[in-house]
Amino acid sequence: MHQSDINGYHVHVYFDQTSIDFAVSLTEQLHEKFGYQLGKVNQKPVGPHPVWSRQVSFKHHDYDAVMAWLEENRKQLSVLIHPLTENEYLDHTSSAVWLGPSLELDLSIFTDKQ
Repeated sequence: MHQSDINGYHVHVYFDQTSIDFAVSLTEQLHEKFGYQLGKVNQKPVGPHPVWSRQVSFKHHDYDAVMAWLEENRKQLSVLIHPLTENEYLDHTSSAVWLGPSLELDLSIFTDKQ
């Protein structure tokens, strides 16, 4: 994958009823610092994500800063960071980075498997 193929990145922060308040605060802080789009607080599995989650979109030039900030501030939450390209399957698998324990995503929703 070439850098020119990447249109940005998504951060998916995973949480449950015991960590929702922290996760909402974390994603709002991340959005204020680096993000250009803040997703809904999903209190059910959405898309390939098997548990509650919230998405923050950010630009490629902030990648290193976002990674460092999340590693310092995420506490025990699992976080998925992936590029935005034309291949969502690869974005969520071989091109993805996990902070904290990884979760098993529902990859069956992606039809363009390679």
